Amino acid sequence: MAKEESSGLGAGVRSRFGPVDIPDGSQGVVRTAGNKNELVVEFSGNDINDDDFQKAIVPAGSLVVDAYVEISEVFALGGTTPTINVGTDGSEGTNGVEISQAEAQALGTVDISASIAGDWASSLAADTTVSIALDGTTPTVTDAGHAKVVIGYVKM
Repeated sequence: MAKEESSGLGAGVRSRFGPVDIPDGSQGVVRTAGNKNELVVEFSGNDINDDDFQKAIVPAGSLVVDAYVEISEVFALGGTTPTINVGTDGSEGTNGVEISQAEAQALGTVDISASIAGDWASSLAADTTVSIALDGTTPTVTDAGHAKVVIGYVKM
């Protein structure tokens, strides 16, 4: 949890130092230097098939510039060439980014920017709800696994 300290700038003004934790199974936007924002999506194997999983929005006019996935607990994927897609709700497989089976089943951080596809490869025309879904031939997933996907975008 971030530590709050008084900045001495006046009554009620405070500065935050240190990382700000985002609870598991949540999504949020972090503003970085300049006009770049980062959408953070954390999920487990159980969340992939959960229709009630909390969703986030990438605003209209945004351009996705990079994406990374950090696997902190490996996933158990089944089926033929299963993938985990993070993208536009309802069309995650064609509009968004893809986490391959090999990436999902190995600990570590991987740059998945090369998988940015569909509407995400250009400026988004409308506010875009972000969701997660399995893809491949008869894909399956167990409750095991935990990932954090960071999607960098700029608002045009």
